[in-house]
Amino acid sequence: MKKYKGYYIDNIQFNSKEEIDNFIKSQAIESYCKSVKYFASHPSMEASSIASDKAQRLVDEFGFSWEEVEALEIKTLETAA
Repeated sequence: MKKYKGYYIDNIQFNSKEEIDNFIKSQAIESYCKSVKYFASHPSMEASSIASDKAQRLVDEFGFSWEEVEALEIKTLETAA
C-alpha cells in the first residue's frame, strides 16, 4: 500500500495516483460550487472571499482558466435557481 497526497493506493478505494488526483480535483470543484451557492443565498464579503479563494485554487492547482471558472459559476447558479 502506497500513500499519495494523504490517500492510500490500496486497490480498494484508489488504484492509481491519477484516481487520487481526479478525486481531489472533483472535491475542489464541488467545494467551489458550494461556496458559489452559499454566496448567492448569503451575499457578504466573507462569502465572496471564500468563493474567490476556491476559484483561485482551481486556477493555480488544477490548471483551470478563468473562463472555465466563470462557466462553472454560471452553470452552478443556473442549476441552483
